[in-house]
Amino acid sequence: MTSAVGYAATQIALRYGARVIATTGTTHADALRGLGAEVTGYGEGIAERVRELAGGPVALAFDAAPVSNSLPEIVRTVANPEDALTMSDFATAQELGVRFQSGEEGHEYHHHVLGEYGRMAADGHFSIPLAGTYPLEQWREAAELSMSGKPGRKLALQVR
Repeated sequence: MTSAVGYAATQIALRYGARVIATTGTTHADALRGLGAEVTGYGEGIAERVRELAGGPVALAFDAAPVSNSLPEIVRTVANPEDALTMSDFATAQELGVRFQSGEEGHEYHHHVLGEYGRMAADGHFSIPLAGTYPLEQWREAAELSMSGKPGRKLALQVR
């Protein structure tokens, strides 16, 4: 759940009253706990740790991480494969019967909530962890850093 999408999903789920068990590395663990999520680390035994925290299978597992061969382990946290959703590992999702969100036809995004969450962010009630902010003139440097996979968080460009 280290991704910005996972971080945002945690906030959204908590806002709607869900109990969230997040899997993450050390970078975001404290911030996710601060939001109200229960946290367990990545690595071997993740399915067992999640199921132990939940007291059994979880109602929904959301995979927002880059493709990492972890989807079979994520499926072990739910009662049925269709109770899992991935945003990245589409090939494995199809093999395992996991739902996936790709943005292609039949998998539309719901952009109608962007304004609401933009207002919440402006009011300090929703955030995405940023690794850095760059002036627009340094867009190339920011893009190169982002593409390197090193920042671990999103980068923002300042337009003004």
